[in-house]
Amino acid sequence: MENNLRKRLFYFPKWIFLLVYLLWFPLFAQSPFTLRSIDLQSYPQVKVRLHVNGVLDGSGFTVSEQVNETVRLTDTFHWDKQISKNPIYLTISIPSYSNAEDRRWLLNLASQLVKFSEQSGGHSKLHIQSDDSFHVFDRIRSQVLDVSFPFPKENPSQFPIRNWERLVDSLPKDHSTEDHILLLVSFSKEWPDRFEIPEFAKRIRDKNLKLIVLSPNSLEANKLVSYAKGDFYSIAKQESFESLFNDLKERMSPDWILVYDSPWKLSLWKENEISVTLSSPTSGNPFEFSYEISPFQTFYRTLSDPLVFFPVSLFLILLCLAALYYLRGFERTSNREVAALPLEPMSSVETFERKDELAVYDRMYGETLEKAAREREIALLTKEKESLPGTSYTYAVIQVREGSQLYEPIPLQWDEMTIGNFESNHIVLHDPSVSGLHAKIKNRKGKYILFDCVSEAGVYLNGRKLLRPKVLHHLDEIQIGKTILTFRGRY
Repeated sequence: MENNLRKRLFYFPKWIFLLVYLLWFPLFAQSPFTLRSIDLQSYPQVKVRLHVNGVLDGSGFTVSEQVNETVRLTDTFHWDKQISKNPIYLTISIPSYSNAEDRRWLLNLASQLVKFSEQSGGHSKLHIQSDDSFHVFDRIRSQVLDVSFPFPKENPSQFPIRNWERLVDSLPKDHSTEDHILLLVSFSKEWPDRFEIPEFAKRIRDKNLKLIVLSPNSLEANKLVSYAKGDFYSIAKQESFESLFNDLKERMSPDWILVYDSPWKLSLWKENEISVTLSSPTSGNPFEFSYEISPFQTFYRTLSDPLVFFPVSLFLILLCLAALYYLRGFERTSNREVAALPLEPMSSVETFERKDELAVYDRMYGETLEKAAREREIALLTKEKESLPGTSYTYAVIQVREGSQLYEPIPLQWDEMTIGNFESNHIVLHDPSVSGLHAKIKNRKGKYILFDCVSEAGVYLNGRKLLRPKVLHHLDEIQIGKTILTFRGRY
């Protein structure tokens, strides 16, 4: 008697839980629809592109629009199925292998996933997890994923989240309505960098990527999937792979276009926000979405229409050409009018005086210019004959020292040798603090003169900043950035 009573008490809560679950499950069931885009080009006709999970039965649906607090039902709507498949763009991250069996299994998995993406019209990217290197194969094809594929062998990744963060950072943000899926494969149950999961999930959402995790069942994997609103498949169960490929096949199926006439027929040049509800007694919860109408969007849609854009562009181009032609012709006409103005006749006396005055000015200015040229030549010759202070050397070299490293001496064999960070210099210094053209050394009759080429960091000669060109002497030390250059001369 007591045993029967205990059994009844033991099973009673389970029946209550099952009853509550059956009653409340329809209220929380996910909608089979995913919104792709809304086309308002032919408003009041609205075209809504939807992705449907499963088989769509177009009967029994009702479409209603709500503006403010008023709801109206549309009378006419129909479903059109697209011909082309929905493209899937996969970014697959797989761990490296430890033996030949793991290598075959990973290549087979990646090949099947890439083949699904190719069949849908998309493309794939393959990432090999590594703590030391970043291996990514962009737009990889399924044909190359065979035994000859150059699969890099890396040590097991100790920080998978950081690996995946580098991968996500390298991906552009998805602004399209297609499926861009990040598929992460892991053999590890524990992730040492699990404290970075919330930030990593935020990056996935910011990139507008759909997450799929294929790994052992663990708290870290479930937490990442929960934060990023993704899907989890256990790598230890065979049925998980069947579910994964079935879900990818569902995503690949063609989208549906819901076409209906808006019951409001609002003006496109006024701002309004319309909430739409698509409901059916067999689809569970109603699917809700909204769209906006504004003058800016209407102007943009009108201008982006090819039937409007090209004629308007052609008209503006012709208008600019006509304006340029008119201004050009107006300028010519003005010059002709000025040239056609009547000139007062000059007397013979004024003409003679004018010619005499021009001759005097030509002779005077010509003599002045010739005199200035002769004086400049004399000054240059005098400057060349002046003797510079310092010692003349028949042979000189520069000894370069960077820290404790000493390089081979560089002979100063040209009349002018440049020093800087550019590869075109005679002496190249790989120092970020050195300017492209930092300094130069000129050979003037055996005397070597150091110049600062207006550098940012400056040039130091024997510990003092070079303010003007100076003649170098034997064993002078030149400091440019962190490099020491020693001048050595031989008589």
